Amino acid sequence: MKISGHNIDISNTEKVFYKKEKFTKGDVIEYYKDMSEYILPYLKDRPLMLQRFPDGIDKDGFYQKEASDYFPNWIKTKSLKKEDGKVNHVICNDKATLVYLANQGTITFHGWLSTIEKIKNPDKLVIDLDPPSSDFEIVREAAFLIKGTLEKMDVTSFVNTTGSSGVHVVIMLDGKSDFDQSREFAKNLGEYLSEQHSDVFTTATRKEKRNGKLYFDIQRNAYGQTAVTPYSLRPIENAPIATPLDWNELKDKSINSRSYDLTNIKRRLSKKEDPWKGARRSSYGINSLSDRLKKLK
Repeated sequence: MKISGHNIDISNTEKVFYKKEKFTKGDVIEYYKDMSEYILPYLKDRPLMLQRFPDGIDKDGFYQKEASDYFPNWIKTKSLKKEDGKVNHVICNDKATLVYLANQGTITFHGWLSTIEKIKNPDKLVIDLDPPSSDFEIVREAAFLIKGTLEKMDVTSFVNTTGSSGVHVVIMLDGKSDFDQSREFAKNLGEYLSEQHSDVFTTATRKEKRNGKLYFDIQRNAYGQTAVTPYSLRPIENAPIATPLDWNELKDKSINSRSYDLTNIKRRLSKKEDPWKGARRSSYGINSLSDRLKKLK
């Protein structure tokens, strides 16, 4: 396959990646090829952690941060510091790279919350809401409580299904503060919500102390941490997809974290524009967010 002047040797397209549905490696490659205009804006300039399943999701997969030495030299990478050295991360800014990585068995793309231009300054804050059980209703309730609190602060938030069990509530940031400042604000927001809605939220990190409440998870908001990229497939039966929603959609009780998948995502996007289009116009500074939160207390 030739894309943007790069020859990509596509292989084993008939290999079954999702056994129950008989979705093949070729289906995964075609999905990412066809969806490049939607997913690339969310991947652009972000260091990636790849979740690869070269033999399908029923076989052992692995997470990959370090770019393989056999990746072609036209694949963009960025060397970044970690505690005990450096990691040469893949950067996926074009369709050719996206298709190449899909051909390597990449099912899910996990991206940093900052870009390589300002690697120590996150440009989004992610609140990860996962249910303590299989009941999605507590996730729905919690997401709207967060949205309502942020609206009292005159802050616009965004939501996406993770394609697994929960949702991410996202605040776009102006990229002028560091991860410690972002996490501190998220921590304070979580404590406020846990006080105001103690029947729903908890900040207890130990599962045995949560008593069935939803953990207000801010752990992704740290240097080097990642969040699933919107429009990524997940290595779960039925091939669910992490999907941006508008808030009205989340009110629909038929919607859950796995509502959109390989069979219906294209139909959805043929009828509905990406709900996050233009989201960057609603970006905030951490100091401003902190001041707004203090006024609620």
